[in-house]
Amino acid sequence: MTTLLAPTVSFRPVSDADQPYLLKLYASTRAHEFAHTDWSQANIDDFIMRQFKLQSDAYAASFPGASFVIIQLDGVDVGRLYVDRQDRCLQMIEFTVAPEWRGRGIGTDILRALMNEAHGGKVPVRLSVLKDSPALDLYRRHGFLITADKGAYVGMEWMPDTGPRVI
Repeated sequence: MTTLLAPTVSFRPVSDADQPYLLKLYASTRAHEFAHTDWSQANIDDFIMRQFKLQSDAYAASFPGASFVIIQLDGVDVGRLYVDRQDRCLQMIEFTVAPEWRGRGIGTDILRALMNEAHGGKVPVRLSVLKDSPALDLYRRHGFLITADKGAYVGMEWMPDTGPRVI
């Protein structure tokens, strides 16, 4: 009798060698924006590269103590997770599961683990997400509420129960 093991999600720190993968992952999140433009592929690629560089630099400067990790499923890179564990909140900076890996519960499992971590520290989980992102539904299903309108983005927050625990 063969026993099938559930896939294992793991994390590893981002390294310089991951930049091509991270650029490709970032591009996958922006592809829908160019479907109806007359931009050449070279112009799209240049724009994506510049935007990725700006985003990466901004994250590093704004969140110097954050955890920047690659999400893996059975050793295969499937996404990225950037989290800043602050005293007052758990700030999700970036959370992307590659399109070909979505719908398998990976994002849900990671989100629940982050919520559990925040619950233990009695701090909220905060994030920003594009208004048209499919991830918005994931966050809403898990009790995140919209707290701010930031133009193309919304700020969201999940608050743990901070009352005394009943044993």
